[in-house]
Amino acid sequence: MRSLVCLIMFAAAACSTSQPAAVEAPSATTSQQMPIGQLPSVNTDAVLEHTKVLSSDEYQGRAPGTKGEDLSVAYIEDQFKKIGLKPGNTDGTYIQKVPLVGITADPAPLRFTKGGQTQTLKWKDDVVAWTKHVADAASINNSELVFVGYGVVAPEYNWDDYKGVDVSGKTVVMLINDPPVEGAFAGKAMTYYGRWTYKYEIGAEKRAAAVLIVHETGPAGYPFDVVQSKVTEQFDLVTPDKNMGRVNIEGWITLDRAKALFKLAGQDFDTLKQQAATRAFKPVPLGVTASMTLHNKLRTIDSRNVVAKLEGSDPQRTSEYVVYTAHWDHFGIGPEVNGDTIYHGAKDNAVGCAGLIEIARAFTQLPTPPRRSILFVSVTAEE
Repeated sequence: MRSLVCLIMFAAAACSTSQPAAVEAPSATTSQQMPIGQLPSVNTDAVLEHTKVLSSDEYQGRAPGTKGEDLSVAYIEDQFKKIGLKPGNTDGTYIQKVPLVGITADPAPLRFTKGGQTQTLKWKDDVVAWTKHVADAASINNSELVFVGYGVVAPEYNWDDYKGVDVSGKTVVMLINDPPVEGAFAGKAMTYYGRWTYKYEIGAEKRAAAVLIVHETGPAGYPFDVVQSKVTEQFDLVTPDKNMGRVNIEGWITLDRAKALFKLAGQDFDTLKQQAATRAFKPVPLGVTASMTLHNKLRTIDSRNVVAKLEGSDPQRTSEYVVYTAHWDHFGIGPEVNGDTIYHGAKDNAVGCAGLIEIARAFTQLPTPPRRSILFVSVTAEE
């Protein structure tokens, strides 16, 4: 599996955005050549060609609710059919409908205020923010800022960055990734506690008004321009409460603006970051308030997951499933970057879908299917 990951990464690096010829299925490996329990070799040329197709200009960046979705879903479904996989949805089809709400926030500045001093953060350059509330607007108004370290509550590691402090209605500022503590979390590997999605979830659980994550390229694993790509339409599932249980505003600020904020608060960013890497850390009220208003454009769509199945060979285990998944969508068309308005998404995540297709093909070439059934799911809206 490790070699497969390396091959897929190689394919992503090598791919271009030109429209290629149709992908040919790799030749099957005979059972006589194949050791028991070992998958056939994955055709890396096929991985590359799938990646080229899905990241081509024709697919327009594969945003949900666009022509790019129609093409992507049709392509992946067609590949699953050609491989010989069965429909994986419970209604006997390959398609699972996913109701989504698309929210596009108008550009808006973020203001930090202390006494007579105000810092204004520029939209996209200094701050990227959105709301998942299905509403015309969302805002924070003179919301008190509290630094909560890494924003992690992990009882199994005896870790609590909130230490019983009530942050209801306040704006919490936190660091990305896990606390870098020896013997806790997963070392150099990021756990879910380090993910930006967790940061917003725990903020909502603590009833904060807003969550601002400080971006640092190393701990995040990607540069700020990846965050900036999120100024386009954001999708989420439609929930009964219209997502009103989430914080009003979810956002990122650059490291430079975070350091300026801490200086305005009479604090030193590096010192507090060092303290945040200890279990003794306690939340630090910054004595600064934050204000921001986002006006939204809303639309609802029925997006689609593509689901295919390889039935298991053991009658006692066939109703148990192993799931392989990769999201097919990317950011579509947006502001011009280096002369191109199409966000092709070869690495995120056309190559993942390409790998998913070829892993599925490899499984079908086994002389006997695995004992358990396998679902291959290409999903919308970044999982």
